[in-house]
Amino acid sequence: IAVTHFTVTADYEVIDRAPLALVKGDRVRVGRTDPAWPGWVWVTAIDGRGSYVPEDHLKLADDQTAQVTDDFHARDLSAKRGDRVQSLREVRGWHWCRRSGGEEGWLPAYLLKAD
Repeated sequence: IAVTHFTVTADYEVIDRAPLALVKGDRVRVGRTDPAWPGWVWVTAIDGRGSYVPEDHLKLADDQTAQVTDDFHARDLSAKRGDRVQSLREVRGWHWCRRSGGEEGWLPAYLLKAD
């Protein structure tokens, strides 16, 4: 896995303090696709919480439900302009990043400038 280093170009404040976490095998209700982020689809878990999830993490069924095919955590990462982060993976325009202190979460690619 190639780890890429980035500098954050603008402040990004996380609003959701209880992000959805899904594990392989979970069943979810499938909603709308995100028009701004192709490949991301809204899902609702059994506990009623929802989030956008990459559609390639879902095996769709005929009844507007899906089975989760890979673990997924919807935790975004708050960041300030000038912060340096490592991208551990990129999924459809979002990067799963780690800060030097070890905190991890998603950041949108448009906020990241490669070092």
